[in-house]
Amino acid sequence: MARSYAELMGLEFEAERLVRQGTSRAEVSRRLGVHPQTLSTWALRGGWRKKDLDMERSGEATHKTLQAIRDGNRAADAQAEMRAQLAGLMREAVALLADGGEEAMGRLERMLAGVEAPRRLEAVKVELGPDRLAGGMRSLGDARPADGGAEDGVHVTEDGEAWSPEVQRRLNRERGRPDRVKRS
Repeated sequence: MARSYAELMGLEFEAERLVRQGTSRAEVSRRLGVHPQTLSTWALRGGWRKKDLDMERSGEATHKTLQAIRDGNRAADAQAEMRAQLAGLMREAVALLADGGEEAMGRLERMLAGVEAPRRLEAVKVELGPDRLAGGMRSLGDARPADGGAEDGVHVTEDGEAWSPEVQRRLNRERGRPDRVKRS
């Protein structure tokens, strides 16, 4: 059964829409009931073949990359200009310090008063909290000996129980952790 021109145009439009959304050609062919070779012909004529779409995306990505490079170059140029100005200022300051006279020191003080402190990037402050996976466990270095003296080397749990492999196994079972203590 032959399809009308309007129906073919509608199918071609829908096929292009689906392909641009990322649907595979095989799936589009199955959904619309159009032969894959017909889809290929439409895609070639309409400019929406896979490589055409990749080229469009590549152009957008290239434009964004070039813009980022330009922005980075502007920032680097501004920083280089600031360094050059600072170097000139420092040369003048050294010359004034070498002069050492009262007038030179006054000029140096006025010159340094107008200098803006260079801006630097600072790392974000990271504050570490307790590890939620560790539960109530503490470091073995934080454990207190049974009698309060560190000489005997006996460590206790938060409940005052002497630490041993058996206690560790029990705590692991209670917290749903695998048994990591070697059995002797």
